[in-house]
Amino acid sequence: MIALQELLSHLRVLDPKEVSRKCEVAYLPPKEGKGPRYLINVLDLTYCFHLNDGTAEEVVRNEAAERELSVVMAKYLINQVHVEFEKGWVGIERFANVQPYHGEYVRRVLRPLSEAFGSRSELFVQSAFATGGRRERLGGISFSFKFFPKLLALVQLWPSDESGLRRAEVSVKLSPHAVRYLDGKDAVTVSEFLVRRLLHNRTSRRRSVPP
Repeated sequence: MIALQELLSHLRVLDPKEVSRKCEVAYLPPKEGKGPRYLINVLDLTYCFHLNDGTAEEVVRNEAAERELSVVMAKYLINQVHVEFEKGWVGIERFANVQPYHGEYVRRVLRPLSEAFGSRSELFVQSAFATGGRRERLGGISFSFKFFPKLLALVQLWPSDESGLRRAEVSVKLSPHAVRYLDGKDAVTVSEFLVRRLLHNRTSRRRSVPP
């Protein structure tokens, strides 16, 4: 796994204009004692990523991002410059070195999704829209999300039936090009963060459903 400081060394030599254009982020040059930063949209939130030390915080509540998320941000900013967007979806099994994290993926991604929404499909739809999701014509109840501006995630829900004979099933997938610069741990980090936002937005006041 590449250390965050090594990622920052690569990121600092890139042209901020090129990074901003190809990653669809905003670059903030050093100003008033603050070092260079990038503003990056993460689902329904916006984070300020600091090039000096790799820390990041959500701009509204000023909540610090976990280190694992900062690593994923750095990899996105470095690699999306060189990677073309690809349509389609890939599952967690396609990412390098994912096996050690499979148990975490089940406990922190699939199980919470199923427990929260498996028998409450309407709540899933409301939460997905509140998180910035877009309805997709795929299997089950499917929503795509812009995790980063050019890195998409897909969540699919096949709800349980009223009799309880059919158990709920869930699936989380990512854009195909993500496998070129994210590893298994990163994919779990992305998936878990998405699930946490969906769970958080169950109680969101943004209940309107787009036409």
